[in-house]
Amino acid sequence: MFVFFALIFRYRGGDIVIGGGYNASEASLIEQAQHLGKKATGLQVSWNSRFYCSGKYPDGWVICCEDVCGGNYSVYRFSFTLCVFFAFLMLCTAAKSRFAAKAHRGYWFFKVFILMTLMVCTLFIRNESMYGYRETARYLSWIFLLFQIVALIDFGYFWNEKWISYDEESDNDSFWGWKAAIVGSAAALFLGSLGAWIAMFLLFGKDGCAAHQTIISLTIVMTVLLTIISCTKYAPHGTLLTSGVVTAYSTFLCYSALASHPNGHCNPFKSDPSNSWFDLVVGILVGVISIVVTASGSDTSIIGKEHGSEMTAKLEDGTPMDSASTLTASDGEQHVGSEQWWKYHSMMIACSMYMAMLLTDWSGQPPFENGVPASVEGANNFDTSDGSFGVKIASQWMCMLLYAWTLLAPYCLRNYRDFGIEFDFD
Repeated sequence: MFVFFALIFRYRGGDIVIGGGYNASEASLIEQAQHLGKKATGLQVSWNSRFYCSGKYPDGWVICCEDVCGGNYSVYRFSFTLCVFFAFLMLCTAAKSRFAAKAHRGYWFFKVFILMTLMVCTLFIRNESMYGYRETARYLSWIFLLFQIVALIDFGYFWNEKWISYDEESDNDSFWGWKAAIVGSAAALFLGSLGAWIAMFLLFGKDGCAAHQTIISLTIVMTVLLTIISCTKYAPHGTLLTSGVVTAYSTFLCYSALASHPNGHCNPFKSDPSNSWFDLVVGILVGVISIVVTASGSDTSIIGKEHGSEMTAKLEDGTPMDSASTLTASDGEQHVGSEQWWKYHSMMIACSMYMAMLLTDWSGQPPFENGVPASVEGANNFDTSDGSFGVKIASQWMCMLLYAWTLLAPYCLRNYRDFGIEFDFD
């Protein structure tokens, strides 16, 4: 919901004013008296004197001007609100206790009140402070970016395993079933990537664009190599569907990076606002997948476990500890046990910072120039810069290297950690 409103304020935001629609010729005697009384107190003049746009609204109460309630800096305020909110919940759930469990699962009216109060308070924070928060988010959001890549790879494995389990439960020995769905999905991802490679060579691989041609070629070579490795005996857990997910995402990151390059000759999409929407939709979709993976607790399939350790502790009656945090009494009333959620809320803090970068495309625009607020229109342009280009290329290589690690780590560390994978050779 915050992402939705942040986008509205970024592209459609402007001055927010209460009142200001006074017309002396049409006003009643009571309204005229109220208007005169308001001017006599001087409170309105004193309040509006802090806003540069107050001259346009002599009869209104200014809440914020367009440099605060529009453009990139409105996005930073939504992000900052969520960041402070989840930091508060992280402190409340740091110690394992029943209060931590209730703070995470309940008090919804109180949470909404805090969230809305924080959002209103950010309107009174100067853009210079939001500029400092933006620079902080620029570096700390890498934490969520790294986790997002891990979660996406984990999602690829989970997707394949889930459909295989459906196929085993269906007792259908023919190919036309879940097997066909797995192969068809993988084929669609690879064919889509192939089409994107051809399109990128045509759009970005012009004469004189050797760097762009190299990046596209490396993307093709690395994704094909990883797909081959996933089919060898050194990675018996590798699948074409997971490789297809990684190939498609790496291809998207390649396209997004090239479309963010400031070289106008090699980038036909430079300063094209319509191009940012595709990046934005895919970025939000991947972020949603990451949060869902976190909420489901699916994070042990990539990490593995040490030899001799148990994946989950058990109670005396054999109930897994993870499912015992919420117990049900004999009368049917649900009682919440001790829980600890600081790791989850820490991830959501990083997610909030990543939201600020994603929705503004890692823009580096200053909040003002020579004391004059930056125009909302200038803040809305699609950002093409070396910084944005570098972030996306680094993300692509992190994605491919982490996937290579998930393929080769079980074999390389087979004597040290248990990944639940058996090899037919030593």
